[in-house]
Amino acid sequence: MTEDILKITKSVYEQLSASEVCRKQAKVCENLIEKLENDDITVSVIGQFKRGKSTLSNAILGGEIMPVGIVPITSAVTKVVYGEEKSAEVHFYNGAVENVEFSDLSKYISEQENEDNVLGVSEVIIRWPSEFLKKGLTYVDTPGVGSFHKNNTEVAYEYMKESDAVIFLLSVDSPINQIEIDFLYNTREYAGKFYFAVNKIDTVGGEDLNAYMKYCEKLLRELMDTDKIMLYPVSSKEGTGLAELENAILNDCDTSIREIMEASTRKKLRELINSALNQLTFYGRAMNMEYAELDKRFAEITDFISEIKTKASGYEAIFEIHLNEIKLLLSQKVYELFGMEYTYEIAELRQSMLMMTKADFLKQVDDICADLKDTLDRVLLYREENAYVVVRKTSALKRLAKNLKKIQAGLED
Repeated sequence: MTEDILKITKSVYEQLSASEVCRKQAKVCENLIEKLENDDITVSVIGQFKRGKSTLSNAILGGEIMPVGIVPITSAVTKVVYGEEKSAEVHFYNGAVENVEFSDLSKYISEQENEDNVLGVSEVIIRWPSEFLKKGLTYVDTPGVGSFHKNNTEVAYEYMKESDAVIFLLSVDSPINQIEIDFLYNTREYAGKFYFAVNKIDTVGGEDLNAYMKYCEKLLRELMDTDKIMLYPVSSKEGTGLAELENAILNDCDTSIREIMEASTRKKLRELINSALNQLTFYGRAMNMEYAELDKRFAEITDFISEIKTKASGYEAIFEIHLNEIKLLLSQKVYELFGMEYTYEIAELRQSMLMMTKADFLKQVDDICADLKDTLDRVLLYREENAYVVVRKTSALKRLAKNLKKIQAGLED
């Protein structure tokens, strides 16, 4: 690296966090800093659906954790970290966290029992006493791409952005197809290390396997634009070849973790800056709306807030969760009306934490709604007649965009 990527990331964070417009990107940047400082590596198994990702995960981790079989298709991200005691908890988008038995996991992470993720599961976190996890890596089983279930593909594409290293799973029962090629191209923009595993080798003979491996190696070299391609032939069903794959990952975690994390962070930072620049563009467009159009949209957000308050007054329990849900609704409405990502911190809530009174709940709803209106008025300069304020804010945004583009150009070198 020509410059310390941690230093660059901290510089980007300082600039983003100083702007109300880029709060979401600033939070993501803060997470990148924390992961890089702690060598907190995430290794994800990804690929097309029905390639055997969950079976591979169970074999590597040494237990029947993920639902497998002819029909089950993973519908939600499952993270596995080391724990002396086995446990599983389901995290929902509304902040709720529920401890569950392993026998009940399929209710939350299989497409058959949680179709299109109707339960709103954001992720499942499992603690498991696996030797593979002992050194601190986070192992992630993701939904497969390319199935009939569009939501699964969207979740897989979204989560690949979080991966530092990737086990890209192929299978001898199918040549590499365009779905896998497209997914690989996208994943290449975020992950710092790839392990290409070829599954189901127990189903083919020696010559056929050699031919398939040569075919994959040649194609992957072209797709990845490198001669450094390592293929790991495995059978998740029989356990063949898994030791070589596991040892390669663990050895890299011992000897090359900084290199992997820095490469991953550099790639993610490029995408993060691009996201911030897009946000600034959307914000600029919102600022430059005609007053008649702004009046219309501010009237709509005012009506929406009134609806939210009316709805809130009807709640009688689990107020902390309802508060999170209201924050999510407000964020969605702001994006819908102004194209801006207005985000809130969504607190994780376990049953024992649900102690808020209705009076406190309604007070907090009033506060976040008032704060939202004030913030929109301020950042969009709604009805602002002081030319100095307008010029100053416009100049600050242009300066931020210029600085981000300069850093982005340096990351491309």
